[in-house]
Amino acid sequence: MRAGCVPGRRRNSAGPGPGAARSARTRRRHVRRRARPERHRPRRGRAAQGTRVDGSVRIPTFAPPSKQEDRNCGRRPQHPPAPRRVARAAASSTGLRAGGLDGWRGRAQCDGTHRRLAPTPFRRRPCGPTPTARLRPVCGIAGLVRHRQDAPPVTAREIRALRDAQRHRGPDDAGEWLSADGAVGFGHRRLSIIDLSPLGHQPMATPDGTLRIVFNGEIYNFRALRTELEAKGYAFVSTSDTEVLLHGFRAWGLGLLDRLRGMFAFALHDAASGETLLARDPLGIKPLYVSDRGGRLAFASEIQALRLHGEDDRVDEEALASFLLWGSIAPPRTLYRDIRALPAGSWMRVGRDRVEGPTSYYRMEEELGCAQPMDPDEAARQLRDALVDSTRHHLVADVPVGAFLSGGVDSSALVGLLAEVHGGPIRAVTLCFDVPDLDESRLAALAAQRYGAEHHPVLIKIEEIRERIPDAVRALDQPSIDGINTFFVAEAAARVGLKVAVSGVGGDELFGGYASFRRVPRFQAIHRAASPVPLLGRAIERLGRGLEGLPRTRRGAKLARALAFGGDSLGAYYVERGLFSPREAQALLAPELEGALRTCDPRQELARRIRVDGLPDDERVTALESRQYLEVQLLRDTDAASMRHSLEVRTPLVDRELLRAAARVPPRLRRAGPAKRALRESARPPVPPELWQRRKQGFTLPFEAWLRARAVPLALPRHALLRAAAVERVERDFRGGRLHWSRLWALLVLGEFLALPPPAPPRVA
Repeated sequence: MRAGCVPGRRRNSAGPGPGAARSARTRRRHVRRRARPERHRPRRGRAAQGTRVDGSVRIPTFAPPSKQEDRNCGRRPQHPPAPRRVARAAASSTGLRAGGLDGWRGRAQCDGTHRRLAPTPFRRRPCGPTPTARLRPVCGIAGLVRHRQDAPPVTAREIRALRDAQRHRGPDDAGEWLSADGAVGFGHRRLSIIDLSPLGHQPMATPDGTLRIVFNGEIYNFRALRTELEAKGYAFVSTSDTEVLLHGFRAWGLGLLDRLRGMFAFALHDAASGETLLARDPLGIKPLYVSDRGGRLAFASEIQALRLHGEDDRVDEEALASFLLWGSIAPPRTLYRDIRALPAGSWMRVGRDRVEGPTSYYRMEEELGCAQPMDPDEAARQLRDALVDSTRHHLVADVPVGAFLSGGVDSSALVGLLAEVHGGPIRAVTLCFDVPDLDESRLAALAAQRYGAEHHPVLIKIEEIRERIPDAVRALDQPSIDGINTFFVAEAAARVGLKVAVSGVGGDELFGGYASFRRVPRFQAIHRAASPVPLLGRAIERLGRGLEGLPRTRRGAKLARALAFGGDSLGAYYVERGLFSPREAQALLAPELEGALRTCDPRQELARRIRVDGLPDDERVTALESRQYLEVQLLRDTDAASMRHSLEVRTPLVDRELLRAAARVPPRLRRAGPAKRALRESARPPVPPELWQRRKQGFTLPFEAWLRARAVPLALPRHALLRAAAVERVERDFRGGRLHWSRLWALLVLGEFLALPPPAPPRVA
């Protein structure tokens, strides 16, 4: 899984450390939580906060609950740990060293700073403020637009409720605006990155008050656009990129969207026309959600905030089916029936008595298929120039910009490029684990030293990650099987004082780093070999569907899916990236959802969203990985998880101009190996062999071992739209080795969101 809390139950709190004096405000309070199944539910303890002797930051760790527990390494005698044989089998299943659960937690379990507590059927609220409460409360936008005359007017109280439900996204400033006729209201939470003065306050208006905007994101070419607008006679009163959007819209209308380089989601109201424009960036980096109820359209940066608007909180049946098939929910659907996601590269317009759109203004796949003849040296030069240019643009900010550094090719190359264009040390953040088999901090330190980065290793214990999984899951805003890693990396970056961090997400899609670039063509080749024989191709597909009903094995299930779907690029991609097969999803869903499952047929879903028919074969996987995995899962999860910690994550490898330049390079040269050669050699000096002459690891956590030991503090879903017997069968199949752990994990994540009650409105003035 790659490198991801809505209000709810809290775990690790930052209470006083061992021996510290406690004030009345931080005395321990026991709050009884609603009972959950004992399975997957460990008991929590108090948290201790501190800084290591070596200067690295320590994420809050657990203090000793009692002397009796200290003598048992944090275990209560009446709650023994899992049997040794179960723990040993769990560890071996993920390739960890022997030693059971202790192998994940590291050696220093009884050091007085960390304790493992035994399972309990309910939770206790620890003393002191929760970690989420300690986080600095990145930009969030919200608003209401009335498009029917008989609809009630917008009130300031409603705007504040939508805005302040996203308080964690904007700790530096809050603003609101309401039109005189009550037809439109905007709210904004601000993280100050560019123009730290009050002149950057939002909602922002033009001097004559006819245009007003709320904006989330960054426009990297705003200075060039500002110069162009000033030449046309427009006067500016601030140095913010937000004001460029206002004058740019007046100068170019919808043509502004094609001129913008950056990540953005904004709402812009034009009082002269009475229309409000909602727009989202071309590659889907910044989210925007809408809900149209009772003649009023609400919008926000987060789904959970929009649940405050209206009373219909029903689950979207098609979204539920789509999640089971993919492990994520693609726009325009969300988990909730009355909340829609504005797709990437699209806009919609709300006016008097009408709602127009969404309308697409950009499709990523249209950039592909235009490669020009060139030799390897020219290809390397063009790619490096484009990477340097994108990196330079992503450094635009009035606060320090740091970088996530894992020791892999993508993050190491980016730190090298950042060091080249920045002119000073880059603050590189690495999450360090207490388990050597999972820790890459040594490799990250090597990269930091090579590029002169200011390295900030941040220690977190694997056990702490396990115990805080529910917080990380709920931070994702809606179900996704990814994103947990980003939640903890972003927290580490925020703790060393960063407001902006650069991530290497997008490198595998652009430079062919995934196994899918090899496997998808292989699946197609198998079917292609059978196509000359009349009716044999269809017979193979029928055989594959039939094999799904036979006794299950992991390899057999993959083979059955490959035979059933591998005949074209869309089906072959689903074989590689899909979660449950349609037959498995049908068994999980209630009988009345059969129609929803047919609507979400994997091939048809991809064909509706992604146009690959006109692309050369060697660019189709790039389009599919970029529009499905990157856009729907990685980018959405990264934004949700990092914003929970008031951290803006920038993605130089997900950039429209970089994509346009890279598409001109023949795919065989752009994706040449080993280990994304064009990317790793773009840094000066190149990424050292120690970092790429090894098996690709990524940010790995021992999910399979945790699940086998029933150590994940989540519960399986119990919902009317799911069959309980089928849900339990998934767990049995996983424990019997017949199913990959990601299927059980997906159901646990889904269960957390299906159990979420409607959010309580925040207190507003």
